[in-house]
Amino acid sequence: MKSVRVTIAAALCALIAGGASAAQLTKKYTVTSAVGSGADHAIWISTGLGGGVGRDFDFAPAGTFSLYDDGTAKMSGQLVSQTNANAGFKLNFNWDNTFNGFTPKFKSENSSKEVLGQTFYRDLEGGTLSGTGILAGLELTVTRMPANGPYATQIGPSNGQNNGANNKNKNFGLATWFSINVTSANCQICSNNSVIANLNGRQGDINVDLNVAPVPVPAAGFLLVGGLAALGGLRAKRKARA
Repeated sequence: MKSVRVTIAAALCALIAGGASAAQLTKKYTVTSAVGSGADHAIWISTGLGGGVGRDFDFAPAGTFSLYDDGTAKMSGQLVSQTNANAGFKLNFNWDNTFNGFTPKFKSENSSKEVLGQTFYRDLEGGTLSGTGILAGLELTVTRMPANGPYATQIGPSNGQNNGANNKNKNFGLATWFSINVTSANCQICSNNSVIANLNGRQGDINVDLNVAPVPVPAAGFLLVGGLAALGGLRAKRKARA
C-alpha cells in the first residue's frame, strides 16, 4: 500500500514539474471577420490571386486566438476566399511580447482609438498561410510589417465612441499587418501566374473580432485531481481497516 502511495505521489510531482515548464493557456478567443469601416474581412492580401480569388478572406468556421502565460500567442484556422469558395488558406501565426528596442504603439485607422489600460500588444514572430482548394500547393510565410518600428499587433476594445483595436468597429478585436514571402508555388492556378510570382514583399492585414471562449482544463489537471482522489481513497480504506 505504501509503495502505491509513493508511486502516485511521484507521478503527481512529475506532472506538476512538467506543467510548470510549459506555457499555460490563459485566454482563448474565437476569431471572426471584423465588419465595419471599409471592406470586411479577417485577412486581406494587397492583390487578388487570379482564378476568381480576390483579396479578402474569412474564417470558416471561426478561427482561434490563444494567449499564454509566457507572453506568447497563437492564431489558427481555415480561411476561405470571399469570391471563390474553392480557394483558401490554413493559417498559423505566432506572436510574443518581447518588443526588442521599442515600446509598442497604436496604429489608428478608420477612426479607431486606443483604450488606455485595456488595449494591449503582441509582436508578430511569423507564420504560414498554406493554400487549400485550388490554392493547395501555394505556401506563404509571413513576417512582421513594418520589419522595424513601434507598430505591433494591437488587441482590445473600443471606448464606445470610436472604433477599437481591430480598426473596424466597436467590438473587442485585433489588427495587425504582415509581409508575404512565397516558399512554394505549385497550386492549380500558380503556373504562369504573374501575380503569385510577384507576391514576395506584398502586404497583408488582419482585422478580426475576438470573442472569449472557454479555456480547457489541461490533461495534467485531470490527472492531478484523479491522483489526489486516489490518495484519498487509499487513506479512507486504511482507516476503514483500522
